[in-house]
Amino acid sequence: MYRTHLLGIAALTILSGCGGNNEQANTSDTPQEATLPNFTGISVSIAPLERVTARQFSTHLKNGIFMRHHQPIHTGLENNNSHSDPVSTSASFSTTNQQETDVNEADRVKYNGNYLYIAANRNNDLVPQIDNPQPHYIRILKRTDNGMLEPIKDLSTSHTEFSEQKLYIEQNTLVSINAQPGWFSIDGGLTIDPLTTQTTSSAAFVAQDTPQFEISFADITTPEQATISQQYTIDGVLIDSRVIDGTLYIVSNFRPTYSNFDLSNSDTQTQLKNYQVLNETDISHFIPSITRTDTNQTQALFDTNECYISQSASQVTGYDAIMSITRISLTNPTQHKTVCVNTEIEGIYASKNALYTYSTHYEEKNINSVIHKFKLDTQTFNYVASGTISGHFGHNLKNLRFSEYNDHLRVVTSNGDFLEGFEHKLHVLAQKDAELTSIAELPNQTNTTPIGKINTVSGVVDEDIYAVRFFNDLAYVVTFQQTDPLYVINLTTPTSPYIAGALEVPGYSAYLHPISESLLLGIGQEVANINNTEPANVTQGAKVSLFDVSDITSPTQLSSKIFPDAYTPAEYNYRALSFLQTQPQLHRFSMPLEKWEQTGTDPKNYQWTKQNQLALFEINTETKTLNHTGDSGIKYDAPNIYNLPLISGNDDRAVLQEEHIYYIHGNYAWYSLWQTPSQNTGPL
Repeated sequence: MYRTHLLGIAALTILSGCGGNNEQANTSDTPQEATLPNFTGISVSIAPLERVTARQFSTHLKNGIFMRHHQPIHTGLENNNSHSDPVSTSASFSTTNQQETDVNEADRVKYNGNYLYIAANRNNDLVPQIDNPQPHYIRILKRTDNGMLEPIKDLSTSHTEFSEQKLYIEQNTLVSINAQPGWFSIDGGLTIDPLTTQTTSSAAFVAQDTPQFEISFADITTPEQATISQQYTIDGVLIDSRVIDGTLYIVSNFRPTYSNFDLSNSDTQTQLKNYQVLNETDISHFIPSITRTDTNQTQALFDTNECYISQSASQVTGYDAIMSITRISLTNPTQHKTVCVNTEIEGIYASKNALYTYSTHYEEKNINSVIHKFKLDTQTFNYVASGTISGHFGHNLKNLRFSEYNDHLRVVTSNGDFLEGFEHKLHVLAQKDAELTSIAELPNQTNTTPIGKINTVSGVVDEDIYAVRFFNDLAYVVTFQQTDPLYVINLTTPTSPYIAGALEVPGYSAYLHPISESLLLGIGQEVANINNTEPANVTQGAKVSLFDVSDITSPTQLSSKIFPDAYTPAEYNYRALSFLQTQPQLHRFSMPLEKWEQTGTDPKNYQWTKQNQLALFEINTETKTLNHTGDSGIKYDAPNIYNLPLISGNDDRAVLQEEHIYYIHGNYAWYSLWQTPSQNTGPL
């Protein structure tokens, strides 16, 4: 429960002349002197969360805002003294590659079998339209009877210049989310430093414009007539989103600004006055708003009686930012509800039944992470449990380190560095009342083999984790320094995980994709061994590998394909891959590639040209073969290609439908057939 502290808002005064006993204090004529509490910041809570009153929430938030600009504080994890399915499925066309089958993820390209939707930006138009004030729009293209695409409509969505646009389609609703990447980004990203120690003598606080992101809804029952029916802005920065059972879940962070402090000096009385003025300010000034821009109606994003803070919070603890989970009905977006948590959130993982938020606190060599679980059902969502584990979630595709399976949450964390060694752990958590408790870890006393190869000289694990993927009761983990050990971890008995087998191959895989129970696909890079004294004879570049994992005690690499000097954005964003199962034993997939080539022989006249292409593959699960069938490249019918917009391949996507290929680069699509991918038509 929320514990009352002697030094709270209601008790800001103490007796300055107190002696050694209560009697002396009670009889003293010494006047009372106002003083400030010794605040403690709680950015990441290891205790379960508790729903509190609006007043308690206000106290905790305002304490955090005060600490942001005044007295030095201690932040961190407070002491709690009181306490999958197969990835590939049969369909006639490919959809967004996502972590969980029933949990939809936003991306810049969506397709429903007849209409293609591309999140576009006017800056990438081949013919600039300087008279259009809205840089972001959605290109809608229709598939014709012969498989070709024809543009039918441009749907303007946002005037925000520097933002990323991601889409969802759910039956007859098209959703556009425009968010500016920053400390929190739409794909997880980094987090702001919470409660940074700062005194008034450093610099005056300058209030910044409140960041916002936009959500637009369009009825696409008839795409040719699509219009934005409802549009909202939400104060704060988007962390991530998911669509589950026709409901949109938006997770965002809001950090209130406040400019009424007297920062002319740092004496105690000035700070006390600032604190009193802050607490007299109505809480409505510190919470985010949601505005329906098409009707100009604004309201608070949440009811402050619907907020959570740490159970171990008191009136002298605080945090200065708010994490919000907003649930929006896609059939009626006016129906939305938000739960707020006064804590720090780094990213999310979502299953069919629950949404997990996670955050990590770094304090010298003591690194711990906290997970909060919110239960989802068809009617509502509620906070249910929290848990803390050692380590962090790496630096790439963090959500893939999580997996909910048979009422257990499996998580992989890391700790350490290349100099002093790494410690990688697999945790199995189970919910018990309001806590996510650990029921197993790996390594453990019985299975002591570490995850990662031990350096025979230093005696420590000197390999970091590059990829994690869970598949039913197995976990695949790739660690890397110069070679790529692929570990297969058996989770059949959740309380007794163990490393069943391992395979060491050159290079690494940064993304793993289960094709079947016996085949695993790896996407990464081939890398030469820099410690090898012999001349390197390795072709470095993007690498596709097919592994046989039918015998989990002895995984093998069946084949690989290397693209010299190229990289694929799929290493960092698995939505760049497209998969289509065309026959029970035949799987097709595409992967975008990018590389720069140097032309000319005179060093003074070197020219660099960028090449973007879509590599196409087939995997036969019966013969266990990987076949690179060809590539589709970007071609422009332009007299001077150097006048074209410079578009990164990071956002390249593809749609596979029967024998047809739609390769999306920038705002446009290129069409070809599977049998002749290099003979494409575009830009469309």
